[in-house]
Amino acid sequence: MARFQQEIGFLFKYKSYAVKCATPLGYSVFFQRRGEGFSFQRHVTRKTEVFHILDVLPGGYAFVCRYEDWAHAYEPASFAAWLAGAQDPRYDGFRFEVRPGDVFVIDQLNVVHTVIGCVLEEFATVSTDMVDRLYDQNLGRPIPAEFNRGWSLENLESLAFPSGARRLTVGGRAPAATPVEPVPITGGTLLTLADTFVLARRYLVEPGRKTDLQHDDERASILHVTAGRGRIVVADREEAAFTVPPSLPAARADVLLIPPGTHYGFVNEGEGPLEVSEHRIALAEALA
Repeated sequence: MARFQQEIGFLFKYKSYAVKCATPLGYSVFFQRRGEGFSFQRHVTRKTEVFHILDVLPGGYAFVCRYEDWAHAYEPASFAAWLAGAQDPRYDGFRFEVRPGDVFVIDQLNVVHTVIGCVLEEFATVSTDMVDRLYDQNLGRPIPAEFNRGWSLENLESLAFPSGARRLTVGGRAPAATPVEPVPITGGTLLTLADTFVLARRYLVEPGRKTDLQHDDERASILHVTAGRGRIVVADREEAAFTVPPSLPAARADVLLIPPGTHYGFVNEGEGPLEVSEHRIALAEALA
């Protein structure tokens, strides 16, 4: 299963405002265009999204508010003018600047949200589109000619991830920021970006070192190698006890799927850090 997903890689979905690099279990990377992004939307059925900002293009931002506040303030003409650059206190307070490493979670119903002009990871509990688009500025816009598989692969392979992270508490008019502290593990450090219905983590493995093996009997993992090269141990219970358990070579931009119950770990064979994003989720949540 891990090798099969590695051979397939990401699946690319081309939109007018971004390329979505998707996997089967709800983990995606988005390359948004400058000044463009998701529609202004809310969840009306249960869904969790974790947004991890990797890069911010000039003018990039996020917008989050309660639906009650949206319904009180929203008027189509004034909102269109605000989106085009006009100031309006009814909307200004819910727009906030983001920076690389920022993480925020949308896990409640009726929270209006979007991200504009950013490169980001999304960790989501479902892979289907379950939103109410309250304002869709992308409707009818063409897909840019440069969006293709080659463009997407090139951007994935050159993508730089921030070294640190901070968690934003959103929903009010001024998000509170809390640094995400790295936790030492065997072979390197671990950043836990979010731990809700989906577990979102970043592993940084030091050159020449390896991590301990781990497994989760209930949840599957998507592993995205974001820097470096090495091997990913993928073993059943008996194989995990071998002196040298089976592994797959992996390098930057590779993506693997680890089924529930499988033992896995990371071996850094490069001269620089081996960095891996993990999206761990119960199959019932991912495939709902």
